[in-house]
Amino acid sequence: MSAVPVPKKTTAPQDASRHLEVVGASRRRHTLAYALVVIVVLGAAVFGTVTLNALAAAGAVEARALDARVAEAERSYAQLVADVAALEDPARIREAALELGLVPGGAGRHVQLQRNLPADGAVNELYTGERAADPLKPVLSLER
Repeated sequence: MSAVPVPKKTTAPQDASRHLEVVGASRRRHTLAYALVVIVVLGAAVFGTVTLNALAAAGAVEARALDARVAEAERSYAQLVADVAALEDPARIREAALELGLVPGGAGRHVQLQRNLPADGAVNELYTGERAADPLKPVLSLER
């Protein structure tokens, strides 16, 4: 069987007045002052909220205007790129040159030298050991 615990008997304190207090006259509450403070705080909160919403709306209007300007600038840029591409067209350049009186060039020509130049590094016979005052003189001289 199980035993049921029995609480021990406690003795009551000798001085029961410790737990009791004398209730005096109730203090007068300043409900009007509290009500005014609450109204002022709530009014400031409402005013702040309305102000923030107005600032956000103004920012949204400005952002929308900037987006419109960006879109217009992108369209203008695309048009300018197309204009540059049209102006760089070789057929248009040829036509403009002909209108100015220019004539088409002939076939390309190449110059072939009879002998190598000293700047090519293949000619050592012109080097006499003396340093010329002008490094281009051997290249430009008639003694080649």
